[in-house]
Amino acid sequence: MVLPYTNRKSAFISRTTTVILLLLILFLAAFAAARPLALLQGSDFPHFYCAARMLAEGDSHQLFNADLQRQYQARYAGRVGTLYSHPPFEAVLYLAVAWLPLRYAYFLWSLLTMTLLAAGAARLARDALPAWNWRLLFVASLTFVPVLVCVLQGQDSLLLLFLVILAFTTMRRGSDFAAGCWLALGLFKFQLVLPLLLVLVLTKKRGSRIGLAKGFSLTALALAGASVAISGWPVLTLYPKFLIHFKDQPFGGMAPQAMANFRGLTYFLFRSDDSTWAVAAVSILSVASLVKALNVWKHARLASDVSTAPATQDKNEFDLAFANTALFALLVSYHLNPHDLTLLLLPIALLLHRMFAGTTRWPRAQKWIIAGLLGILFLPPLHLWALRANHYALVSLPLLALFLTSAPSIITRTSRTP
Repeated sequence: MVLPYTNRKSAFISRTTTVILLLLILFLAAFAAARPLALLQGSDFPHFYCAARMLAEGDSHQLFNADLQRQYQARYAGRVGTLYSHPPFEAVLYLAVAWLPLRYAYFLWSLLTMTLLAAGAARLARDALPAWNWRLLFVASLTFVPVLVCVLQGQDSLLLLFLVILAFTTMRRGSDFAAGCWLALGLFKFQLVLPLLLVLVLTKKRGSRIGLAKGFSLTALALAGASVAISGWPVLTLYPKFLIHFKDQPFGGMAPQAMANFRGLTYFLFRSDDSTWAVAAVSILSVASLVKALNVWKHARLASDVSTAPATQDKNEFDLAFANTALFALLVSYHLNPHDLTLLLLPIALLLHRMFAGTTRWPRAQKWIIAGLLGILFLPPLHLWALRANHYALVSLPLLALFLTSAPSIITRTSRTP
């Protein structure tokens, strides 16, 4: 079938734009990898790279031996810095690049993660943001400071964002089992995935809850089995012990003042994250936020209802509730680095879409407040200032304000059409 001229022209423009974006991804990855080797050695990527080297050279059973990790870093990265602290199954991913020298491995990893960002933007635009061009969404995402920090550090936060987008879009279609599987694959950052799962399991109907929990549990068991196969049965006790004492390690990478969550905020106020007052404050804030998140879902349609009429309104409410849950997960997470705020891209996109589409009627004052908070959180000034001043914990304040003001439970709903 021959396309009309206008359709052929549109298809040509679309293909050309996609090729240009692929070239942009390649250029940005090459630019990141072209940094001086000393700067690359100061990033997080070497500890992922060296963990994969440990697997490749038969030392997987000693993956959480801090001294051996440092030996591998000195040998392959030319420095000793932050330690690998993620589950063993994630180190397997880095085997895809660990066969290369450090600089080239970093280039390939940057290329892969930015490709995941583009794929996530395409999936999100197709399933939840139909009026948005995924290419523009991808380019806009590259201006988000946590995304740039993630790429420069060689971190895995863009992988988590991609998995959460997949979980969100599959759950939006009512595929709860698949959504549970996607969420479980993000357990390399369990401090963010488990709060998400908790709220979703507590708020879904029985059938949907069982599907979500089953998909999550089976995948989590498979990942646990993979970790045992990699590092042996002792890893089930060694890994928790390693995490408990991780902050005592030199270059542990535990910096509460850099965490834009409740832990970072209480550290900023009390200059401690383990005092009685700090623990009590984090506990109270977390419980109150959980109640708030559950209340949001109480006033929104559950994921199992998004396919029933009127579908558009139900999906609007589901999107807003999921965005609120993502904000909750960031706030209550025990450990959160600046690059982990890449997850903010999902609620920011969903809230902006609902504002521009006019499918949800916020009161005028609330709409301006939300728009202002989204601008503060997305645009660079706050992030750049907080990073330079070493007060990134203060980013939790607009994050908390957005969590409190964007909830659908306080939104005037649009009227339903028959």
